[in-house]
Amino acid sequence: MKELAKLICFIFFTFLLSEVKCKTWGSFYKEIYRGPPPPSPKSNPRVVREGWIEQLVDNFDEYNNATYQMRYLANDEFYQPGGPIFIFVGGEWEITPDFVIGGHMYDMAKEMNGYLFYTEHRFYGQSRPSPDTSYEYLQYLHINQALADLAHFIRTMKQEIPGASSSGVILVGGSYSATMVTWFRQKYPELVNGAWSSSAPLLAQADFVEYFETIGQSIRTVGGDACYNAIEGAFREMERLVEDEDFETLAEKTNMCSTLENNPDNIAVFFGTAAIFIAPLVQYHRPGDIEWACATIMGQESNIEGYGEFIRQTIGVCWDADYDEAIQYYANTEWSPDISRQWLYQTCNEFGWFQTSGSPDQPFGSMFPVEMNFQICHDVFGDSYYNESINYNIYITNLNNNGLNPVITNVYSTHGQLDPWRPMGVQENVNSFASVVVIPGASHCMDLYSISPDDSPEMIASKQRTTALVRQWLMIF
Repeated sequence: MKELAKLICFIFFTFLLSEVKCKTWGSFYKEIYRGPPPPSPKSNPRVVREGWIEQLVDNFDEYNNATYQMRYLANDEFYQPGGPIFIFVGGEWEITPDFVIGGHMYDMAKEMNGYLFYTEHRFYGQSRPSPDTSYEYLQYLHINQALADLAHFIRTMKQEIPGASSSGVILVGGSYSATMVTWFRQKYPELVNGAWSSSAPLLAQADFVEYFETIGQSIRTVGGDACYNAIEGAFREMERLVEDEDFETLAEKTNMCSTLENNPDNIAVFFGTAAIFIAPLVQYHRPGDIEWACATIMGQESNIEGYGEFIRQTIGVCWDADYDEAIQYYANTEWSPDISRQWLYQTCNEFGWFQTSGSPDQPFGSMFPVEMNFQICHDVFGDSYYNESINYNIYITNLNNNGLNPVITNVYSTHGQLDPWRPMGVQENVNSFASVVVIPGASHCMDLYSISPDDSPEMIASKQRTTALVRQWLMIF
């Protein structure tokens, strides 16, 4: 799996500091807050048209007439008048042509003479409603605003595309944008015929302990008990070194650039970052990923040396854990390709979804509790954010969107068995209104791609069911 290590190393190298060391915290968390990996292209990117649509900055204030330009990508190579409109909804990332020139949505559009779109979420990518991301402007970064943008987009495209006034509309989303398409169908059912929601974390919650529980379960399932136990042993050894205040040995064993400072904030950042090193391999698991990590971790004399070797091969450079640097990182309000500040705001203001060590049923110890995330929200965005207010925001999100039980029809919700974003409590449920399917052996958003000979029978069946449901919703027989 040397090729995998090189790929991960390349990804992390894009976030290096000028002193040739990795940024703390946000650099690594960017790997789990990004769009699904791109599908293999089936068409030339030149067929894709970039467009911009004028949107209100505030969709809910009739006295605010300010507007901004929202970006989208379009592919009409298969469209015939009256054909359906397929929209891949962007989340917390910059959109690229990938999902309008490849993947299962592309295949369905080709089969059904559909028009393909990929919409960009406000405040991400190049869709910028404000001069910068200062706190005063972030009030307009909210999922309800983004859903209203999407509603306006659909109404406008159906008017502007020749022959599309009566076209059916299908939404597709992955991860956060899968939550978006589910809630869109709930809020604007008259505008879409149906939605395919891949790996949606529907339940907002602060202490999202299930994330690392599922990471641990997936490692145990694929890599075996020995690998799980080796990782658990490595984190126990790290905790022992902290208790003994042997920070020099800790730094040496885990490939740090400098000795960890002995304060609770830096220690929490250290353990949270150490755990997140392995998360992308599991979240977007491909055959061989976890096996490679396990072989690396178990290939050294001790568990902590094995995990340190895994870190070295993963990022290729040393790293640091500095809380103040993390806060400074999130405090940057200039527009850049980095979306960490915007996504942090949404988690503090709406969703939580803080991946923590708040459960004993995972191998990463107990040193990065949810309180650390509450503190980060407060230190970045001010006194309006503290544990009670963040939990209240999350309560309102679930109240407004019905938590794990949205009132919906015509939504196909898929989850991978290994997916750390799969909400606990989501069970298989197939009926005539909405379907929830858990795909064995699959991870995060892994069903968005074209049917392949490498797919499991369960994966093929789910993709075929997606097509059948879309045809049913569009009344194409």
